[in-house]
Amino acid sequence: MPKMRALGTSITYAPAYTSNDTVVIGSLTSVGEISPDSEELDATCLDSAGGYREFLQGFKDSGELTLTGYLDPDKPGQAQMVTLYGSGALGYFWVTFPDQATVAFNAYVKSFTVGPAEVDGIVGFGTTLRVSGLVQVISTAYENDDGELDATAYTATGTPAYQWYSNNENNYDSPTLLTGETGATYDTNGTPGYYFCKVTVPNYRPVYSQIFQVV
Repeated sequence: MPKMRALGTSITYAPAYTSNDTVVIGSLTSVGEISPDSEELDATCLDSAGGYREFLQGFKDSGELTLTGYLDPDKPGQAQMVTLYGSGALGYFWVTFPDQATVAFNAYVKSFTVGPAEVDGIVGFGTTLRVSGLVQVISTAYENDDGELDATAYTATGTPAYQWYSNNENNYDSPTLLTGETGATYDTNGTPGYYFCKVTVPNYRPVYSQIFQVV
């Protein structure tokens, strides 16, 4: 996966995917790269074709994610990372990109650092998350064809479910549930307003599509 440096990118922690006790890890300058890998098992036999070695895939490993930024004692997310390092507890993390694509995973805090940063006079903060299990990627298409909206979701695993909402403002606050609109697409029939879709994959927090505007 590419390094997650885009402006507007954020990473959030919760004790579990069902928890409402969430905190954003703020004052970050870089969210690193997740590079899943797997073990290699040698399955070579005396009768292997042509005398070539043969291999099978072994256990998979989702690796680590490094976060770096500036120390800010007023940011509860940074304090939470220190607490998690002390407890060793697994937590649920998700990275949200400006286009609302989400990378979600479980991890524990493997390490943290506090010390000089690249800019004189500013103290740096860093932490490394050790990913446990699968890394889930949930992204949605974004298509508005004359009021016919498409939020088809693409996931690493699992079957997404959909629920559409409308709103009078360009945000996700206090929307109106569109009863029965549970498909990947929604036809507004040209009704002006703002629309978005909530996408839910089993065992992961719901994510939202980008906001569509119909004028």
